[in-house]
Amino acid sequence: MLLAVDTSTTRAGIALYDGDVLAEVVWQAGRDHGRHLMPVVEETMRRIGLQPADLTAIAAARGPGSFTGLRVGLSVAQGLAVALGVPAYGIGSLEVLAAGLPPLGSPVRAVLAAGRGRFATALFQADGGRLRQADEVVGVTLDSLLRLMVERCAIVGDLDAESRTRLAALGEHVWVAPPAVSVRRPSVLAELAWQRFRQGCLPGPDAGEPIYLSRG
Repeated sequence: MLLAVDTSTTRAGIALYDGDVLAEVVWQAGRDHGRHLMPVVEETMRRIGLQPADLTAIAAARGPGSFTGLRVGLSVAQGLAVALGVPAYGIGSLEVLAAGLPPLGSPVRAVLAAGRGRFATALFQADGGRLRQADEVVGVTLDSLLRLMVERCAIVGDLDAESRTRLAALGEHVWVAPPAVSVRRPSVLAELAWQRFRQGCLPGPDAGEPIYLSRG
């Protein structure tokens, strides 16, 4: 059984996964991740009859995102992993967004709102049945983001009405995922980590470290 936690942004979430999604909870946490995360985990596990000892792996979203939010999620994941003697996987939040889309036959650009009119973004391309990150995570303005959309591409993530309108105006080579598909789902995070766990892959040395932005 794998527990996934995502506190990258003001929208937080957890999932319990064992090859199927047994539970998933997403909520608006604001800046209060620390007060709510563990009570939500405990209540969700209790509701489906699980104990901490049933967990065989943990996963946490590494961001980019809120400095405090990321630290809460990563610290909880690492603490549980040490206490239970199980691996803790760290997965980028942009990869979670990109992996939540069905196969589209085109690259996927994932974006997260980074505050002050900026976005965190990275491009993902299909490679051997899975999406792989094709460039580094950078922080960009909306104008800079528009300049990145020069080839056929899907875009998914935190986009307000203005961003969606301006991206849609670029033409048919850009597909803008609708809002309901753009929610970052902790069950996708769980599935990505579960695949690595089942393949016997150990967490990398940076699994507990947040991903920071560089300027684009």
